[in-house]
Amino acid sequence: MKRILWTIPAIILGLQFTDVALADVVPAGTEITVRTDSGIDSRNADGRIYTGVVDRDVLDRDGRVVIQRGSPVEMIARRWGQGELSLDMESIVANGRRYEVDASPEEFNGNGRRDGVGKNERTAKYVGGGAVIGSIIGAIAGGGKGAAIGAAAGAASGAGAQYATRGREVHIPSESLLTFRLDRSIHVVDSGDPGYNRDGYHYHRYRDYDRP
Repeated sequence: MKRILWTIPAIILGLQFTDVALADVVPAGTEITVRTDSGIDSRNADGRIYTGVVDRDVLDRDGRVVIQRGSPVEMIARRWGQGELSLDMESIVANGRRYEVDASPEEFNGNGRRDGVGKNERTAKYVGGGAVIGSIIGAIAGGGKGAAIGAAAGAASGAGAQYATRGREVHIPSESLLTFRLDRSIHVVDSGDPGYNRDGYHYHRYRDYDRP
């Protein structure tokens, strides 16, 4: 009996209780690592949605979880520069609430770039470029490839590399780990998913600031 009584507290102490915070805003600068559900192959910005899940808990400044591991993520290929594409985050659903970017078309210029961001070409290339919500600052190819995808160049290094997060085309294997840094804060929105299905795929209609 004594052994049983001593075992119960030990089990309780071994449990980890996660402090979850229901934040209405996830601030710019937050890093979010996403694992892709399937391969991403895009040659144009047609609004197709690619899915993944948050691979690690996202914490606030007080150490509370604001986005739990496993939360669904939507990604989209956006137009960038002269005929280039860049993979960007579109939304996250965490704790039953949908987070999206809170931005107006006036905050973006005619080239699809945010004023004040991307004017320095070297900086834009370093953070991945072309993002409305989150720039890719690091990526590891999945599917057993294990190759580092260079966020600065947008493509994996090495001869014959076929992975790219930015460029004329976007190619990312399934189960890849993509680390995004939020360029803009994301906010809880009351509306549901604004998309539609076509030919077995899910799409979102482009907003004004997504157009070149």
